[in-house]
Amino acid sequence: MTDDHTPGSFGQPVDEPDQRVQRFSYDRSDPQSIGPAIIQAVASVAAVDALSLQPRLYDVIDPDALERLVGDKQSESVVQVTFEFGEYIVTVTNNSELLVRSADGLK
Repeated sequence: MTDDHTPGSFGQPVDEPDQRVQRFSYDRSDPQSIGPAIIQAVASVAAVDALSLQPRLYDVIDPDALERLVGDKQSESVVQVTFEFGEYIVTVTNNSELLVRSADGLK
């Protein structure tokens, strides 16, 4: 993956009142964009290259199961999945929202 590949608009965080939380989005029309969006968002917050991000996404959550949960376009209710990804807490919703915050102070 190259730096200029940005599916959806996850490349730019949206202003968030709580400065510890950075908001991103992914392309809801493509459920397979969720995994790469999470990796890019966490790498952006961590200020590291996405390819060197540790742990790997597959080590902390099943991306296929996550895609099935939040990629369901038929769901009328909001689905939200929150998980720990290294030093960060990631929340993904079925309305294209992706939140990344530091896990510092949460343990």
